[in-house]
Amino acid sequence: MPRYLASLLAASALFFSTYVQAQEFRASVNVNVEQLPINQRDDIATMQNDVSGYYQNQRFTGADWEGARIPIDVTIYITAGNQQSRRYQARLFYNMRTNCDNGMSSPLLKVLDKDWVFSYTLNQQLNFQTLKFEEFSTVLDVYNFIALGLDADCFEQLGGTKFYQQARDIVQLGAGNSAAGYAMTVQEPGEFTRISLVSELLDQRMEEFRKLMFDYHADGIGVYGKDKVAGAKAIEQVLERMAEFKQKKMSQRSYFLQMFFDAKQSELTQIFGGSQNTDVLKSLRVLDPSNYSVYEQAIKK
Repeated sequence: MPRYLASLLAASALFFSTYVQAQEFRASVNVNVEQLPINQRDDIATMQNDVSGYYQNQRFTGADWEGARIPIDVTIYITAGNQQSRRYQARLFYNMRTNCDNGMSSPLLKVLDKDWVFSYTLNQQLNFQTLKFEEFSTVLDVYNFIALGLDADCFEQLGGTKFYQQARDIVQLGAGNSAAGYAMTVQEPGEFTRISLVSELLDQRMEEFRKLMFDYHADGIGVYGKDKVAGAKAIEQVLERMAEFKQKKMSQRSYFLQMFFDAKQSELTQIFGGSQNTDVLKSLRVLDPSNYSVYEQAIKK
């Protein structure tokens, strides 16, 4: 079922036992300034609190949120700055998990965005706007809507489409302002750019994988919290279908697919660690060859 309620139905939430909250995210924010000289840190001294307040005060869906907030980790690495212009370069590490109905949480997104340039001043006011480009907060919003989409895809088949569309619209807004990191062209398949990620998420050819992602969480992780044997078996079967999809339906590299398994690596090694399950290894060799040695070491130990 969807994770959100339309505003006009907010009153009916009283009939549900699930607690409804206004904000969608439970954000842990960290700003790392170690690469900046001490005398260049003053104007961004409040950035960590500013961003934390942004997540505490904004409603990104325009509706009340049903259930626990989505846990995200937002780490901003300031890599360069100019004290006079107050312009900075940074890398954004964005990590999110989805809350499963059985009380477990499952990793879904782990991405490092290296192309971020913005102006910043002390106690900067961050405003959520989907129709106006902001050098700083717009980058956060791209990944916020991707996170909302991934979360929705886990609870309803293709439920995240409207959020991916919003992420795409925001990327196009950045491109219209000729901002760094918002180029609309991709040089080669599987290359990471903001537009390549949202384009893959909206590609009809990836809908089958998104449905399998739903099965992974609904039939696999959702069961695993109650019955580890049955849940692991269901995940094994989904991985087999994912591998078949990649072999038969995909003709080029996919950043979305790699991103998914970068996030899932620790979860999969925990579930199948020591199991000697060669069928799972066979699927993972196809799905995530770059991390295959990690899986092999964990599963065969």
